[in-house]
Amino acid sequence: AVVLATTSMEAENGAELVLLEIESLDPIVDLDTASNINSPIISDFAPKNIVVHHLRGEHNKTDDALVNSHLVVNGKFKIPRLISGQMEPRSGIAEFDPLSQQFIITAGNQGVHRYRDMIASSLKEDLDKVRVICPDVGGGFGSRGHVGPEYVVLAWAAKKLGRIIKWTSSRSEAFLSDWQGRDMELTGSLGFSKTGKITAYKLLARINIGAYTICYAPPSNLSRLVTTAYDIPFASLDMQVFLTNTVPVLPFRAAGRPETHLVLERLIDIAGKKLGIDQKEIRLKNLINKGQMPFSTPMGLTYDVGDYPKALKTLSDMMEYESFEQRRLNSKNEGKLRGISLVPFVESPVGAPIEMGRVEILADGKSTIFAGTQNHGQGHETTYPQVLSHLLGIPYEDISLAPGDTQLLKNGGGTHSDRSMRMMGKVLCEISDQIIQKALPVAAHLLQVKEEKIKFFEGKFLIDGGEQQTNIQDVARVYQKFMNDDKPLMGEYFQKGRIKAFPYGSSSAEIEIDPETGNLIICRYGIVDDCGQAINPMIVHGQTHGGIVQGAGQALGECAFYDTKSGQLLTGSFMDYMMPRADQFPIFDIETIEERSETNPLHIKAGGEAGTVPALAVIANAIMDALSPFGIEHFDMPYTADKIWHAINDKSQN
Repeated sequence: AVVLATTSMEAENGAELVLLEIESLDPIVDLDTASNINSPIISDFAPKNIVVHHLRGEHNKTDDALVNSHLVVNGKFKIPRLISGQMEPRSGIAEFDPLSQQFIITAGNQGVHRYRDMIASSLKEDLDKVRVICPDVGGGFGSRGHVGPEYVVLAWAAKKLGRIIKWTSSRSEAFLSDWQGRDMELTGSLGFSKTGKITAYKLLARINIGAYTICYAPPSNLSRLVTTAYDIPFASLDMQVFLTNTVPVLPFRAAGRPETHLVLERLIDIAGKKLGIDQKEIRLKNLINKGQMPFSTPMGLTYDVGDYPKALKTLSDMMEYESFEQRRLNSKNEGKLRGISLVPFVESPVGAPIEMGRVEILADGKSTIFAGTQNHGQGHETTYPQVLSHLLGIPYEDISLAPGDTQLLKNGGGTHSDRSMRMMGKVLCEISDQIIQKALPVAAHLLQVKEEKIKFFEGKFLIDGGEQQTNIQDVARVYQKFMNDDKPLMGEYFQKGRIKAFPYGSSSAEIEIDPETGNLIICRYGIVDDCGQAINPMIVHGQTHGGIVQGAGQALGECAFYDTKSGQLLTGSFMDYMMPRADQFPIFDIETIEERSETNPLHIKAGGEAGTVPALAVIANAIMDALSPFGIEHFDMPYTADKIWHAINDKSQN
């Protein structure tokens, strides 16, 4: 049902008049209930409430290797459900043009073309009958990547009433209806030799996908990256994806990758303490070495380049790891507990397998980039002009990025999965080559020489060793007249196929706990990251800062909690749901390294999720290291002061 009114107050009053006939059933909100054989079946399409059962790896060989291992450590880890919590709640404006018979929807999103395609499909309209416009966006993080039903209703109502229809979600509605993230239970068994070499790894995954499926990216990402940055000879995955009576889960920043890193890194730390091997040493024993690249993992990935031990050693030096025990002793003398973590990580960003862009250079020399991605905090309006300026020699201040609009560009992949700069970088390189070739005959005319006498170098068309020259903007000023063309100097390119990349690094936190209160302070937080060539290091570091806070914020407090009896969301506001705050974090130490990747012309890997991927493990391992004097190995996140205090006191009493 939808209520339409001229004011929000009238709409809310009208909603109170809507009567619903609901048959109340026992809710299923968690994995234990969903997997219980006596629980109701949510959908006929999912027997036993399992919508996907996926096996990967060599199961028999993994089991045999575990049986023959000197040590096997086991652990079950619950990763809580998250609220996406963007600064700007979802909203939209829809109108219907009776002359063109076109729907026009303006809405914040992570890709106008996906929204257009899905809205057109829902309305059973041709693609050219739906136009989607996206201005500035107040946060995405994955949940704005797929269309909510409200936008389809907006378009339908605009045509039905012949009026412009506007909708803005309240914050309460956002908590209840925005696509959510995470919500997994992972059980791992990790085998070791006497010397600390990993022999085999077995992972059982249960994932709560919500009431219906929208996207399988989180389980898919997890399944590919089970062994992360380690040389593990045998590995297997048994993954089940369950339906429940909860909001559907979509990718949330780094989807599936923080979860798999958490399990493996916790088990390695537990094993290191049992074997008497330092956490740095046991990781260096097992990391994939630079000389092993390209490296094929048991899960079917092939890492192209990387120096994983170098990243860990660089991080260790940055965090002054060798002198940590003295700092631990100093904290102990003050009645505090101190812990540190060292967590290697690797990413496998994928996303939509297409991208498109166009560049137009007008007669006044001004250039516009039309991109199939959608900026929502990544700084595309800065980095894309930087790249184009470098490729064509056009002054940066003369280049602008057009807003997302399906009428301006016919296709695009959107922004998600750490893909934008890698994909659009390739697109801009191809477009630049096109523009140079188109400009060549005009440049020859301006310089009064044959085309073969000219070369393009560092943004200029040159002859005679550079004594005579012209540039792209000079060509653009006369291009249309000289070529007798009604279009400006331009280029367009459609990239078909993904561009592989495996960014990696290592991350660490040093924390201090007050055992009297359970209160935790992050004293230092550092990360060493190989994101490939960084077009704008400041923006990359900003992305890393945000990623760290989102990952660490989940570890320390975030949890969307449903009542198992009523199915009611109990964390329905920021009073109940603990978002991270700036005063919880120190100044971050960030260092970048680069092992050159040849998968794309700008040698870009990815930089948007590096902070998030290792963060759960970074915080978890630092806390458990601090609590190790009590023999505490595990309790489920979020690691609130209350939970930490109870863990210490329960262990002390026992």
